Amino acid sequence: MAAERSRRIKRLHFFGEKARFHHIGLAVKSIRDVSPSSEVIVDSVQKVSLAFVSVGGIKIEFLEPSGEDSPVFESLKKNVKLLHICYSVPDIEKAIQECRKHGFHCIARPVPAVAFNNRKIAWVYSPVYGLIELLESPGKP
Repeated sequence: MAAERSRRIKRLHFFGEKARFHHIGLAVKSIRDVSPSSEVIVDSVQKVSLAFVSVGGIKIEFLEPSGEDSPVFESLKKNVKLLHICYSVPDIEKAIQECRKHGFHCIARPVPAVAFNNRKIAWVYSPVYGLIELLESPGKP
């Protein structure tokens, strides 16, 4: 029983063994309505305003569309609120290669992200697991 559980858990290393949960991303119409005291960051590349809060030790990223051309705007139109799960990875290119072996497709190549002090993020998608944000850990080798 324990050996079977161990095998199942090992299969969850889609992004490499050192990948770690970082946050979940939630779409909101207005950050000020859900978290009035949060510091809002504007990311023109991703076409969103965003803010982070911690609830019960879980980091949540609120994402507000900056306009109708924002992917978050489309998600809200479809009433989709849970947008993504983010994993921190030591090497974003290796993580992309690794997750491709598990049926993920890279839908946005790594770019610097203002919300993370210009560390790189990339977006990958799986029809089974949905949208995943990969965030390169600080101090990349």
